[in-house]
Amino acid sequence: MKKENVLCVPVNSLTDTFDINTGYWPTNKDSINKLPFTFKARELAESDFSHKQLIAYALVFNEIGELLHYQRCGSEKRLKGIWSAGIGGHTNDNDKGDSLYDTLTNGLIREFEEETGLKIKLEDIELLGMINEEQTEVGHCHTGVVFKITINPEKLVLDTEIGNPHWETPELLDLTKFELWSGLAIKLTSHK
Repeated sequence: MKKENVLCVPVNSLTDTFDINTGYWPTNKDSINKLPFTFKARELAESDFSHKQLIAYALVFNEIGELLHYQRCGSEKRLKGIWSAGIGGHTNDNDKGDSLYDTLTNGLIREFEEETGLKIKLEDIELLGMINEEQTEVGHCHTGVVFKITINPEKLVLDTEIGNPHWETPELLDLTKFELWSGLAIKLTSHK
């Protein structure tokens, strides 16, 4: 596990602001910015269930509306080999901005470049909503903030964590073959 201080919010603030039991919900920048946040050592945050780590999670589309999906091949053993549609990861204290939303987008821009080789700008990012689940080990300590990014796939250089990439319109995907988080995130695309 990487040694870093990761972005966290108190669970009670999430439940006071959102109905997190719905699994996925649209939201906006103002609602996200109302949440108090802090940074905790990642190894402690993984077992502190009074807080949730907020993960900036991007769904990547090409210009004709097809969604990138792939099999996990990386260091996260809990997800290896499972179909995914998200790119992103932990936001850390080096990403801190003027607000929670700014901090999340700073982290997403950094993670996106690390995993795809592409530099994106704030105007390339569209907020879709949030996802939460309590069924998996990942879900117990993480909540996702889901963004949409549209790119030219010819410029994409994929990280070793991303294997067997495919493009398809979200409506044609069988969500039962995807990790739970990706399935929830893809459902947010129908709210746009």
